Order: sequence, then structure tokens, then C-alpha cells
Amino acid sequence: MKEHIKVHCTLMRGGTSKAVFLNESLVPQDPEKRKRFLLALFGSPDKRQIDGLGGADALTSKCALIASPSRPDADIDYTFAQIGIEEATVSYEIVCGNISSAAGVYAIEEGLVPPQEPMTLVRIHNTNTGKILNIKVPVKDGVPRVEGDYAIDGVPGFGAEVALDYSDTSGGATGKLLPTGRVRDTIHVSSIQRDIEVSIIDVGTLCVFFKAADVGLSGTEEPQQIRPEHFEIAEEVRQAAALLCELPPGNSITPFQIMVGPAAAYPTYAGDRTVNTQEVDLVARMIGRGGVVHKTFPGGGSVCTSVAAQIEGTVVHECSAPHENPSRIRIGHPSGVLSIYSDVVRVDGLWKVQEVLFSRTARRLMDGYAYVRNDRL
Repeated sequence: MKEHIKVHCTLMRGGTSKAVFLNESLVPQDPEKRKRFLLALFGSPDKRQIDGLGGADALTSKCALIASPSRPDADIDYTFAQIGIEEATVSYEIVCGNISSAAGVYAIEEGLVPPQEPMTLVRIHNTNTGKILNIKVPVKDGVPRVEGDYAIDGVPGFGAEVALDYSDTSGGATGKLLPTGRVRDTIHVSSIQRDIEVSIIDVGTLCVFFKAADVGLSGTEEPQQIRPEHFEIAEEVRQAAALLCELPPGNSITPFQIMVGPAAAYPTYAGDRTVNTQEVDLVARMIGRGGVVHKTFPGGGSVCTSVAAQIEGTVVHECSAPHENPSRIRIGHPSGVLSIYSDVVRVDGLWKVQEVLFSRTARRLMDGYAYVRNDRL
């Protein structure tokens, strides 16, 4: 019996994340067998993921499963999996905006979508949310462009701009833009023995927002400045929000816990510059489970943040600089600034997302074969 299973895979960078791309037909279809396969492929659970392809960081422990479209209005199916690092978990809860940009590039390079110059539209059915993502990929000489003049904070250099349209992603997790029907909810946080106000929004990725000032922070903290007690507070907030959304609060990664504050100056995580107050409309930090702080900002979370900033009464709107709708919201995150355009309107008393647009860069990093140990399966 062979000691390894050989599987073809591609490593792609999308925005500020990296993911292993696999043809879904090459991985086990049984859910439990698929979980064991992906954990073995990434080398989890292990803090360093030393015996697999994982990069020992939440931003690089990601997988994209690509398949033929299962609905007529899509070109491909895209299933995103967040692979646990120290925990033996595989989560399919989120869409991952960064990696969806790479999915558009991958689809053209693999011949799943015919290239059209100068721009190819890739219609992606994200199976995690059941929503359609429209990705516009620049193409030259029949292949996606790599070089360009578009820059992303958190990614060195410049690249070709890949445009993402997330306008159709409202209610992906709960069926409603405002899962509780309210722009604010009050939850009790036992670790600080008081109530705080939160806003729960479901577009792009389901998120719960709370003010940094309510937990004794400013919102400009570097990841290493977030202390264990703040992770405890954030997890309490996540679990309470999940219950309000009538979702199981257990071993899940959503709602994303996003701490927000008013615009302020701060040094970037890389230490290469200072973000000035005038550059941003608000500051935000994503605090994840297991003591993880996002070193940049999640793509799906940025969609949600920009929409929340334009819904009057949310804690995000309270922290944002004054602006008119529609607007390009500038989010200050640990590695710099992320700008995202959104158009949110109120119709018959209900908030509705008309349009959400943002851009990333993406490229193929490696093609080859991974060897998965049989004894891990």
C-alpha cells in the first residue's frame, strides 16, 4: 500500500491571503473523509503546520475547491474552506473576499472560462453562501494580467486590478441584511459585567460590530496589543450575536467580531509608515477565535463594514466620518487602508444594498503535486 496520496494543486494569492486551490473532484466527497484529507494536506492540527502546506497563519491556511457550475447563471462553483491551525477544524462558513478574486483568475487560467480582452467577467457561484459573485479580471494575450499599477496595503508592490462585485451577497448566512431586524442590539458581557451595544449585519460575511471604546481600546491597536481579556470579550460578543441570529454559537468562526473606532492615526503592522487620520473614515480590527487578530482586513468583512457604515444607527455609522450615500468607505486596518464602494438605500423603511464594489490583485504562485499521508486519513 502506498504511504502517500498524490494530488494536483495550485497555490494562489488573492489580495492579502493565500490559498491552496483544488479541483473538487479530486477530494473525498464524504464530509468526514474530506475534513481529514484537508487537515492532512495542510498539516493541521499543529501550531507550525510543519508537515503540510499551511502557512501557520489564518491568512494562509485557506483552501478553494473549484467545480463545474451547479446553476445556470454561474461559470464555476467555488467553495471556500478555512482550515484550523492548532485545532482540527475545517469551516465552510464564509466566502473569503480575498480568495474569491484569485478564483476568478484561476477559472480563466484553467480554461473554465474563455478569456475576453481587455476584461473577462467570471460569474462565481459561492456555495458557502449560495450567492453569485461577479469578478472582472483584466486579460492580455489570452491570459490574466499580473502586472499593473494597482496597490493593496498589506501586499508589496503593484499588480493588475481585479474588480469584485458583491452586490448580491446580502443575507448569505441568515437570509436577512439585518438578522435581528434592528440596527443595534444590546448584549451582556459577563467578563466586564455590563451591557454593550452591537450591530449585526449580514452581507459578504456575517459580522457583529462593537465599539473599541466599550472594551477600553481605541481601535488602532496592533495585533500583539490585543490582550487575552479582549479575546474573551470578543468571543462572548460572537456567541451572543450568534444566538440572536438563531445560529449555533459553538465551534464556529462567524459572526466575525469586528471592533471599530473613529478615524485616528496609527503605525502600520509592518512599521513602514503611519496612517494619518485624514486617510480613513474609521478604524477597524477583526478579532478572531483562538487569540487571532487579522493582520490586514477580511474581504467579506470589508463588504459588511462598508455597508454598516452607511446604515444610520449602527455602531459603525456612529464611528464613521460624515459622508453621503453612496460612498467609498476607507477602512483603517493594521496594515493600512482598504477602500470599498457601497450604495445602500432605505426603501419602505427597509435597508437594501444596491451595490458593493472593491478591488484586489491576484496571481498564481505555484503548480504541482502535494503528497498527503495515508495514515492521516
